[in-house]
Amino acid sequence: MQDLFWQLKNTDSFTIYTTLVFVAIVGWFIREIVGSSGLALSSLPLLTVGGMAGPAFLTQQMIALSYDKNVNVVTATALGVLATLLVILVSKWLWMVVNEHRINRAKLVSIPNRPPRLRR
Repeated sequence: MQDLFWQLKNTDSFTIYTTLVFVAIVGWFIREIVGSSGLALSSLPLLTVGGMAGPAFLTQQMIALSYDKNVNVVTATALGVLATLLVILVSKWLWMVVNEHRINRAKLVSIPNRPPRLRR
């Protein structure tokens, strides 16, 4: 785990710039598709972490997707951002399923249609 932290510390500027480009594109897609700027802005830090961790993780595991260093960085960054996006989508879906289940279990009290008549 410490090796991963050292690799993140020694990240070059090309990896940072490609991560920021991919994160900006995915953030724009989230804003356009969902229509929520707040969701897009709240997802950006997680997507950035995933984009930075992708190349470091693949380098630590000695997985090379290409022989060219720049192509390898771009594909690893894209895979990291997409994996993080998948984790965000699955977590939001699970949160929605849990809330729906919780709401369906609630017992609602019926409200009468009209107030009862007072007898004199």
